[in-house]
Amino acid sequence: MSNEKLKAGEGVLIGRDHWDVPVRVELRAYMRFSRRLDSQLRRLVVRWAHVASPWARGVPANTVQPGTSVPPLT
Repeated sequence: MSNEKLKAGEGVLIGRDHWDVPVRVELRAYMRFSRRLDSQLRRLVVRWAHVASPWARGVPANTVQPGTSVPPLT
């Protein structure tokens, strides 16, 4: 590696030895895994939605007045 700092917009060439290795997984096992992750993500969204910014919740910023509550996440 070079000690030179990268500038914004500059790319780095990554050799093939650093790419992800393909993995063979049974479809049913993958689907169970995928559903479990989706479920966990939904629970995290519900748990932390109250601290999300209005923009992240899909509420246009110009409709939220300071000191007012933001409509709940649906």
